[in-house]
Amino acid sequence: MKAALDLTVEQATVTRFVANGLLTPFADPVTAAAHLAGVQAQILPAAGLALWNRVPAFTATQLDHLLYHERALVRLWGQRGTLHLYAATDWPLIYAAQAGRSTYWEQEALRDGWDPAEYEAFIERAARWLAEHETMGRSDLRRLAPDIDDRHLSGWGGIFAILTRRGLACHAAPSGGEARMAHRLRWRPDLPWDPPSTEEANAELMRRYIAVFGPVSFADMTAWRGRTQAEIKRWLARLGDEVVQVTVGGRPAWWLQSCLERLPALPEPGDLPPRLLGRFDPLLLGTRDRSWLIDAAVYKHVWRPAGHIEATILLQGRIAGTWRYDWRGPALIVTLRPFAPLPAATRAQLATLAADVAAHFAAPLGECRWEE
Repeated sequence: MKAALDLTVEQATVTRFVANGLLTPFADPVTAAAHLAGVQAQILPAAGLALWNRVPAFTATQLDHLLYHERALVRLWGQRGTLHLYAATDWPLIYAAQAGRSTYWEQEALRDGWDPAEYEAFIERAARWLAEHETMGRSDLRRLAPDIDDRHLSGWGGIFAILTRRGLACHAAPSGGEARMAHRLRWRPDLPWDPPSTEEANAELMRRYIAVFGPVSFADMTAWRGRTQAEIKRWLARLGDEVVQVTVGGRPAWWLQSCLERLPALPEPGDLPPRLLGRFDPLLLGTRDRSWLIDAAVYKHVWRPAGHIEATILLQGRIAGTWRYDWRGPALIVTLRPFAPLPAATRAQLATLAADVAAHFAAPLGECRWEE
């Protein structure tokens, strides 16, 4: 790795904003998901808003179509053990990056006293059941295996998370308020399945991550990936001279050599457009240190207890408040909560974005409220 230059915090802020597709949008949502190495989707409407912020006029209806009809996007448990939307063509990559690693649920079964061979046999039976049905939910597994501890049928993963880790399952369209899963060979029988090696897959994920969120520290990389520094260093080594060491405000960080050419063309922070980022937006998940993004005095207004991350108002690349939407009948009510009073022109821009949020959900904007 070659030593390079020192970036200011403002330069790092702007380059992350630009690389996230928040200035110049991506061509389509599948490209966005691939470029971002996945969009967190524990809360599916929040993932839809993340794509809306990065793809022109993207709607919740389009998300539903891409996930459950065209099936060009796929919802899997990925980095950090959380649900993400990925390009379906990246499914082999996401599988390979996690191959051979046991899930929490497998570890929990051993702690519960399961015989490993018996538990493995149960997983294999569950895989066969899934292949025999168009889709399955927890209620189906409960019917087929009435003696199984309900924890292993958990909505947070359980047996389905294990099958997903093994490249066999993904989320299908929910039904009757229940999450449903589908076998890969039923869901996308046409999908080429030639996974790279685990090391190659993880190096590729690091390449995409650094391109979007760099410059990043080792702490940032381990937090985003949910893996150890030793693993991160090994994967960086595979990237060789593609990776360059820089500093941000005097602190060491790593970036891609190919990204350095962005610097002369970076806009000023004041030229960045305002954004209404949804909950758990990728920009808010990319680094462990968030001082470049938010003032310490208001940090806890966004990063809440139990891992919740609020929807945020972004001005000049930094968090300037929070917002939420609620339904009143068929209409959407958007409530904006800036941390400080805003100029009339900025309020007007944000009100326009609030109307665009309603359009994303194919709903009229019933009211744009301000709580200051």
